[in-house]
Amino acid sequence: MSEFAAQILKNTPIWVWAILAVLIYLGSKQLKPRVVKRYSVLIAPVVFLIVGLTAAGRGPVGLAAWAASLISIAAVTFFVWQPTNGARYEANGDRLHVPGSVVPMLLMLTIFLLNYVINVVLAIHPAFRGELAWQVGPALIFGALSGVFNGRAATLFRMNRTSPSAVAA
Repeated sequence: MSEFAAQILKNTPIWVWAILAVLIYLGSKQLKPRVVKRYSVLIAPVVFLIVGLTAAGRGPVGLAAWAASLISIAAVTFFVWQPTNGARYEANGDRLHVPGSVVPMLLMLTIFLLNYVINVVLAIHPAFRGELAWQVGPALIFGALSGVFNGRAATLFRMNRTSPSAVAA
């Protein structure tokens, strides 16, 4: 490992690694089929919405780009893609039977890694904060990832209003 990379990893606060461990744990739980309360599918997307908002908050242009990306990707995910992949709604207990999926883990780890890399780059080159590309580019990516997360959660959450079976994926 290069000295540069070793310094970055060495100077990363311990709480960052704790967050990574929690994300890996939560993501691994979603690899297996499970039964969850319908409202619980909204927790992770709301958390990552806040993470995306704080990461995109590097200026009004970045915030606008993040919001536009999030809304458009969430709408496409919700209205067009409708990723339920075999999930079933159970009216008795207001629960969802959700099959295992690698998608939530990939989304969480991608958001984490992107946030980590961007913050490392900005710590090394603070002047980038003022550049339009560094305000808009990451904001668009964070918005798109949060949009997929939120669109998927909204699709699962609305299952009680459509039919007891899965919406076509």
